[in-house]
Amino acid sequence: MPEPAQAHGRLQGWRAMVTGAGSHGRGVGTGRAIAALFAREGAQVALLDRDADRVHETCGLIEARGGAAR
Repeated sequence: MPEPAQAHGRLQGWRAMVTGAGSHGRGVGTGRAIAALFAREGAQVALLDRDADRVHETCGLIEARGGAAR
C-alpha cells in the first residue's frame, strides 16, 4: 500500500469511523486508504464494511504499521 513519506501526527487523539474500509478488486480502495492514512496520522479508527474478512485484513495492515483500528 502506498504511504506518505512522513507522518505528522495531525490526528493524534482523534477517533474516526471509516465506511467501506475493506478493499475490493485491484489496488487499494478509497475506504482502506483513508483508514490507513487516518491511523498513520494518529487517529483511532473504527472500520466498517459489508465484508468482515476484508475489514479484518485492513485492520491487520493498520496494526502491523503500529496504528490503532477495530
